[in-house]
Amino acid sequence: QWGEQSTSAWKIAAFHSIIAAVKFGSKRSTPYAVGSVHDFMHAKILVADDYVYAGSFNLSHSGEQNAENVVQFESRAVADLCTAYVDRIAAKYGGRPLAGN
Repeated sequence: QWGEQSTSAWKIAAFHSIIAAVKFGSKRSTPYAVGSVHDFMHAKILVADDYVYAGSFNLSHSGEQNAENVVQFESRAVADLCTAYVDRIAAKYGGRPLAGN
């Protein structure tokens, strides 16, 4: 898809640079089918200082134009819980914990 649009073609090289430098975790999920197990989740969280943003919102130009949801929390306690959760998921599926933790 990126290669088909000249304005997005730069993303291919950027993606390859990122995956070469960072170890991503992954989880095998069963492809969606009616009546099958649903062992997948699609949500995002972003933690910045005492703020947490959670929802389906994509941090992209199209994400700003789509009908997405996002909740903002301003809470050190919630930020700490979310950071710990991300670290547990990263440890379980092979990602890297955040620096300084």
